[in-house]
Amino acid sequence: MRSFFYARVSSKDQSLERQIFAARELGIENEYIFIEKASGKDFKRPEYQLMKRMFREDDILYIKSLDRLGRNKQMILDEWRELIQIKKINIVVLDMPLLDTRKYKDMNGLENLISELILQLLSYMAEDERKRIKERQKEGIAAAISNGVKFGRKKININDNFESIFDNWKQKKITAVEAMKLSGMKSNTFYRRAKEYELRRNTP
Repeated sequence: MRSFFYARVSSKDQSLERQIFAARELGIENEYIFIEKASGKDFKRPEYQLMKRMFREDDILYIKSLDRLGRNKQMILDEWRELIQIKKINIVVLDMPLLDTRKYKDMNGLENLISELILQLLSYMAEDERKRIKERQKEGIAAAISNGVKFGRKKININDNFESIFDNWKQKKITAVEAMKLSGMKSNTFYRRAKEYELRRNTP
C-alpha cells in the first residue's frame, strides 16, 4: 500500500504551496507527489494520467480539496467511481473529512454507496457555490459598468508628438526602438498605435 498526493492549480500564477505543504505533512515521498498546473476541464493531464497508471489496489490517493480532481459534478463522480471501483484504491479529501473511503471499508459492501452519496452531496454543493461566485462576479461587473467604470487597459491616445515620431520612423530617420522610447510605449503598444494611426490617416 502506497500513498499518493495530487496537487493542481488552474493557472501558472496560482500557488501550489498550500497543497504541497499538506503532502509534506502527511510524510508522502517525493516520487509519489504529482504536481500539475492545468485546467480542470477534463482528465487529459499528463501528471494525473501518469499517477493513475501507477495505482495498485489499496493504494491511497490524497487530495487537498474535491475540486482538485475536476471542474464539474458529473466528471468528478465518474472519475471517483473508476478510482474506487475499478482501480480499487482509497481516496482521502483532506478538506472534507467525510470523504475518506477508508472509513467505510468494513460496512458489508455499503462503502461504495455511502461514499458516493456523500460525494454527490458535496460535489453538488461545490458546483453550486462556483455558479454563485460567477453570478456575483457578473452582477458586480454589470453594476460597475452602469456606474461608468471601464475595464481593460487604458488606451494611449495618439497626439501630435506621436505623429511626428511616426513620420520620422517611417522615413527611417529613427529606429523603431528609438520611436518607442520617444513615445513612451512598449513594442506591442507602439506597433498597434502606429497601425491605427496609419489606417486613420489613409482613410479618406
